[in-house]
Amino acid sequence: MTASVSVLVVCSGNTCRSPLVGAMLRHRLAGSGLSADVSSAGTIDWNAKPMADNSVQVLIEYGIEPPVHRSRKLTADLLRSADLVIGMSREHQWAIDTLAADTLPYTFLLGELVRLGEKFGPRGELSLAAWLAEVDRSRPANRLARPADELDDPMGEPIESYRVMGARADDLTTRLVALLAG
Repeated sequence: MTASVSVLVVCSGNTCRSPLVGAMLRHRLAGSGLSADVSSAGTIDWNAKPMADNSVQVLIEYGIEPPVHRSRKLTADLLRSADLVIGMSREHQWAIDTLAADTLPYTFLLGELVRLGEKFGPRGELSLAAWLAEVDRSRPANRLARPADELDDPMGEPIESYRVMGARADDLTTRLVALLAG
């Protein structure tokens, strides 16, 4: 196994998207032989709420053990302690910019990182930091992702919306791990 890296997944309330994506990413990274500490946080402080029941259900449907989870608020310290920060929407990129603009070179939306990473190619022998720096160079100067790079928030929607989000998260996390492990 390679040296462990720290990945922070960010969404709004840290109850739907980020804990689900974090669990999928953790599961796939473990299966790839890459050592990673994957955690999550939200831009809104929801006082240690559990993962949304529908997110738990989607993880179970994918055969992934849902983690014991309590939401937590995003902080500059959490951002700066991560090697890679993955947001779900451009709104999260803006919040991260406000909290710790110095982390933007290694902050991406999940869809953006996969899209740009596939253009650059697998990490290979590069360190994660070097690979992310290469991928970062392919972004526009303002580092603003495309709307299509966002992962829609299913909060308050029926289970089918969570399944749609889960299917996209499954595809993107699978492709991301292939880039990181390749």
